[in-house]
Amino acid sequence: MSAEFHNLEVSLKEFLIESQRDSYNSKNINFYKYNNLKVFMDVKKNRMPHFIIRVGISESMHNLLNCEKLSGGLGSDERYIYRWFEKTSVKTELNEAWKISLKFETVQMKNEVE
Repeated sequence: MSAEFHNLEVSLKEFLIESQRDSYNSKNINFYKYNNLKVFMDVKKNRMPHFIIRVGISESMHNLLNCEKLSGGLGSDERYIYRWFEKTSVKTELNEAWKISLKFETVQMKNEVE
């Protein structure tokens, strides 16, 4: 399961860096802040299809269907999340990761009962 999330993290890091590189203020960009970027899902916390992005101490949860923000915030990076989400491959990968997360959670719950 971690391979799916790793691919999403790499995709988002590359998108954030490339998007900001083209900006007029590219000299002030701190690319190292994205080294700890995480993309994940928490099926126990919310059964509605969603994804969570964490950059440093900031975190936001978004609806998987339309990227609507459900909670949190990422400050100035947030606008890039919506543009990244619009990429077809990203939506597909997020949906696949959600399906895998649900299966994984179901298996874990089943094992806990036994």
